[in-house]
Amino acid sequence: MKAQYTTEIVEAPRRFEYWNDVVCRHCLQADSKLLGTPVFDGAMSVSSIGMLDMAIMSSPLHHWRRDAHHIRSNPDDDLWLAFMVSGEAYLAQDGRQTRLQSGDMALYDGARPFEFALGPEKIYLTRLPRKSLLSRCPEAEHLTAQLIDARRPGVMALRSMLEEAGTCEFNDAESAVRYSAALLDVLALSLAAPGSRATAAEKNDLYKRVLAYLRENYTDPQLNLHVLAAAHHVSERTLTRAFAQHNQTPMDVLRRVRLQASYRALTEGNVGNVTTAALDAGFSDLSHFSRVFRAAFGCTPQSLLSH
Repeated sequence: MKAQYTTEIVEAPRRFEYWNDVVCRHCLQADSKLLGTPVFDGAMSVSSIGMLDMAIMSSPLHHWRRDAHHIRSNPDDDLWLAFMVSGEAYLAQDGRQTRLQSGDMALYDGARPFEFALGPEKIYLTRLPRKSLLSRCPEAEHLTAQLIDARRPGVMALRSMLEEAGTCEFNDAESAVRYSAALLDVLALSLAAPGSRATAAEKNDLYKRVLAYLRENYTDPQLNLHVLAAAHHVSERTLTRAFAQHNQTPMDVLRRVRLQASYRALTEGNVGNVTTAALDAGFSDLSHFSRVFRAAFGCTPQSLLSH
């Protein structure tokens, strides 16, 4: 059973607001903004195929950003596959970014922050159950925001299966489940490239991934060791060990990133007072901020502001 949506049913000034509500309801909670065109004309169909959910959309260029606060308030443990049939998009996650053009496919993870700017004539966005995909391809969650190699075995079949799934009416639930399982198998085949073991250390480098996450989310005052570990699906002990190999702790690195951000804000005149510099950088305790700032830079934040 498919649900159909179009902005044509809404008056022009409210169309993008309507689109935002529909996409957030069926896909992922995120902040959106319109890029370019003043009048937004979009259409989307939504369906379930066994273990998978699929949204097929066309729209003008617009931007989505899913941050830590969306993940806290609306957690989602699924991975997503974007298949750009026609159009263009830019996807960024985990410190990587890629450009999708017609025929391209890439993964992104609903459990971690990402940015997605897209203007598709037609794109398939397919929700993939994490456990089911990782049981077939354990490295899949580390392959986000990079194009799936079109030369890989299974890629042509995967495109065809996605297009068929978007138009096919399954007679019974069992057929839909079997089809979705076969689609996951083909996706896993397309992802697991020969020689990938040679780069597995880099792709699975927890330290680098968490560093990128910290740099993107340091302004969140709720960010702590537990949140970091949960966002990367590891234990706090595993995360601490990854940083210990570099003679660091995750929270020391977070504090340093926040201090550097507040220093830049003060010295470049981007804030009018110390409190704003502290809060904007993710500090919630002003006395603690002043103390660690002076220890790090040998001066008070107020002294930089006065210059």
